[in-house]
Amino acid sequence: MTQKASAFQIGDRVKLILDKERSPDDQLYGKPGEITDTEFDYLGETTGKPQDSFIYTVKLGNGEVPDIHFRRHDMELLDIA
Repeated sequence: MTQKASAFQIGDRVKLILDKERSPDDQLYGKPGEITDTEFDYLGETTGKPQDSFIYTVKLGNGEVPDIHFRRHDMELLDIA
């Protein structure tokens, strides 16, 4: 399983990569944060992509928790060296 397809875990540091052209939340693009919660639904059964069934809550670097949930394709893992 590649990093792009794998699920995130609580505590993972991520960067939001929302679609800058079409997302109503494009002001969040590029913001770093931490996964604080995960939920599950059955969207993956519809899309054929299991990673689409995970819904994430992200706490931003400034402490804010946006009132929206994110999917796997909305984020990328930050490399912590």
